[in-house]
Amino acid sequence: MKTIKQHFKQWSSRVFLGWIFICFLSMQTMQGQAILDSQNRVDVTLDDGTIIVLYGKAKTRDQTFSSEYLYLPVNLHLSKRPDGTPEFLFLKYTTEERADAGGAQGALMHFLMEWGLSDKQLKEAETKLKQKITKLNENPRSKYRRVRNPVILGAADVKVEDGNSFRIISSVLTDEGMAQVVASGNASPLPGSKIAVAAKLDKTAAQLLAATFEKNRSITDVSLELSFKYDVLFPAVDGKIVIDWKKIEKSFESFSSRYTHNDRDTKSGSDDRYTYNEVDSIYKSAIESKAVIFEIDKNTTDDETADKIVENFMNVFTEALTDRDATSPPTPPSDEEAAARPNTRYGSRYVYNQTKAETRFQRQREVYNLKYRVAIPKHFPLTGNLGSWYDGVRDNPKCISSVNLNDKFFQHRDINLILDLKAEDMFGTEVNYVTVNVRKRRNQGNDFQDQVTIDRDYLKEKGVRAALTYARGEDKNPDVFEYKMQWSLSGGYVYPEDPEWIVGDWEGVPLAAPVLPRTVELEGDIDELKDSDIVRVTAAIRYYKFGKEVETNVPLTVSKQTPLVAETFFTDKDTQGYAYRLIFTHKREGKLALPWETKINDNYIYASIPEAFQDNESEVFKEAKEAGKEILDSVKDKVLDKFKDVLKVD
Repeated sequence: MKTIKQHFKQWSSRVFLGWIFICFLSMQTMQGQAILDSQNRVDVTLDDGTIIVLYGKAKTRDQTFSSEYLYLPVNLHLSKRPDGTPEFLFLKYTTEERADAGGAQGALMHFLMEWGLSDKQLKEAETKLKQKITKLNENPRSKYRRVRNPVILGAADVKVEDGNSFRIISSVLTDEGMAQVVASGNASPLPGSKIAVAAKLDKTAAQLLAATFEKNRSITDVSLELSFKYDVLFPAVDGKIVIDWKKIEKSFESFSSRYTHNDRDTKSGSDDRYTYNEVDSIYKSAIESKAVIFEIDKNTTDDETADKIVENFMNVFTEALTDRDATSPPTPPSDEEAAARPNTRYGSRYVYNQTKAETRFQRQREVYNLKYRVAIPKHFPLTGNLGSWYDGVRDNPKCISSVNLNDKFFQHRDINLILDLKAEDMFGTEVNYVTVNVRKRRNQGNDFQDQVTIDRDYLKEKGVRAALTYARGEDKNPDVFEYKMQWSLSGGYVYPEDPEWIVGDWEGVPLAAPVLPRTVELEGDIDELKDSDIVRVTAAIRYYKFGKEVETNVPLTVSKQTPLVAETFFTDKDTQGYAYRLIFTHKREGKLALPWETKINDNYIYASIPEAFQDNESEVFKEAKEAGKEILDSVKDKVLDKFKDVLKVD
């Protein structure tokens, strides 16, 4: 069982590199994304009660306020079909037979939701923004005095954390004994993109949920929480941050005598779960012991800015040590969490990530200059409750109904195919379309067979859900059908070439793409590279994509003064990593290539220069130089075959 002392030591590595990322983040690495100005924030309230948080676009050449604003995710609501019908279904069903005779009772619930302002809301918000700016500028010292004719460009660029950005909060739906739930999995970072939730309820769950829907309760049992991240640019300050890793280790000894954390989940300590207060206590202890020192000249920096930098370093800490835990039961937010995140309805929990923490450890003491504007990530939760949505559909027979499954009409069944949101994002870039074939073997008569093809036009017109209707007929086994899918890829390829039949589920078939996006970051010490006469370092990455070995290069050019670069590519979802090697371009010696290595569930590469490079006659240097000469000849070589056992590839 790992002690918190060990956790602290591992945390130091994560914080160090996390803070490097924030302090040296340049606008070049954020091309295509609008960075928000932390000081240029305006909140407006619409007539319908919707509160909108607006941030001005940050300027890169000066610290004056922009007149162009973007809004944070807001207005979570049910999606609507083109005819205006809300995409919500609550269908209670029963049969004539009792349960012990093969009968069934329960309900199906399926709905699509999205976030974002309507055109009407956006227009009203812009009017209220102009009114508020005018009011603020009545003060001659207003910091908004250079804002003229403010406009709202749309939604801010936000990010979602894979697997931790969307959760359903419900005592009924989270009880596997009463309900089976199928959900899209992640929140969408784009306004107007649909998020799907489907549930099959037994008779007890159906009655409980119906009671909260239909008895004029103030709130129903089902709430939805979407979690987003966004980057805000803080002003430059006269100061620095000093991190002394040796003091962090010593300060823990006094901290551990006052606080003991139980290893609740695993003997290895790699899956410990922490509350917000526990994480906050560790952070405050590091500051109190002067393991982390903020030296900010308040003669040149206002107190509010200085306090925000100290406060938001907490975000860096949590990002460095943990992942947000979307699986734990929700709890009320602590006083500290409510103060830090006013919109929080449910307290956050965090999972200690041992792999990421151990990978980040590099140095023991660092000093960072804060004389440049820094972008800091912040979390933003968006919640909604089905109670208010149900009120708008309770009298709509297209949305709320009850059926007797013995009726002849209900001898037909729908096979629902739901496209995964990650797969939806690939259409038009990696994927042309996906074709799904469905078959149902009958005891008598001809087998049922049908197919559907989903492409960009289908998504625009009908969304991520497709349905095929199956007639039961005289079939005595109506509960089993099969499907197979084949993806048409850019370049005219299909994958897989010979797909296999898979047994489906009536509640819904998720169509997940065979590849997933992976963003790899390459970081290097610009001064260290310069001192070693290195003008560029490239991470050559080999990975499997649609079953084939491909290569992507991530270059870091010293002259651009950008210490961290990132590249996104798609890898087969059944592999857990990739192979890479660093290629250094030396001013005089040319290319120096290191041996191939593997990364498992880790998307961070640090460009560490081997100590042996200081001696041009060393064997390591000679081998790297020889390998550098053979780079072009080795492009077609198969690299991943020798790592198949590590990457867990069949």
